[in-house]
Amino acid sequence: MEKNFTNTQFKWTFESISDNIPTIMLITILLTYGINAYLTAIFLPMEFWLAIIASSILQLGRFAVVFMDFLNPTKGRSTYPPKIALGATIVALIEIFFGLQEQYQGGEFITMFLFVGTIVVFGYLLEINFVDKGVEAYGINNQKKTRRRTPRKPKENKQTIELNKAIS
Repeated sequence: MEKNFTNTQFKWTFESISDNIPTIMLITILLTYGINAYLTAIFLPMEFWLAIIASSILQLGRFAVVFMDFLNPTKGRSTYPPKIALGATIVALIEIFFGLQEQYQGGEFITMFLFVGTIVVFGYLLEINFVDKGVEAYGINNQKKTRRRTPRKPKENKQTIELNKAIS
C-alpha cells in the first residue's frame, strides 16, 4: 500500500518505526513477564531467590504456551493460548491484590494495585495483540477453500413410486 508522504524525513521515521514495532512489542512483552515474575517473587512467602526462580519459570511457561502456535504453524490456530494468558493474568492480579494488602493500606493500596495491575493487564493486551498479528502474518487462520459436493437426490425405484401412489 503506497503512502502519500510529502515530507521525506517523516516517511523515513515512519518506516523505521513500522519496521521496529514487532521487536519493540516483543521486548516489551518480555519485560512485562520479568516484572510479573519479580512482583510475584516479592509477595511469595518464601526465600526471594527461590521465589524469583519459581515465578520466572511460571512466566516462561506462559510465554511458551502463548507463542506455541508459531512453533509449527502448519495447522489452524489453537484456542487455548489466549485463554491461558487470560487465566495467568487473572492469577497474577489476585496474587498482587493479596500481596499488596499485607504491605499497604487505604489509598496507598489502591494506588499500588492500580499501578501494578495496569502493568500486568497491559502486558496481557500486548501479548494477545502481538500473537494475533503474528497469526495474521503467518497466515495460520487462513482456511483452505474446499469444494463440497452437492447432496445427491435418492433415486426412486418402482416400489417407492407404487407406494407413493397407494398413499395418495
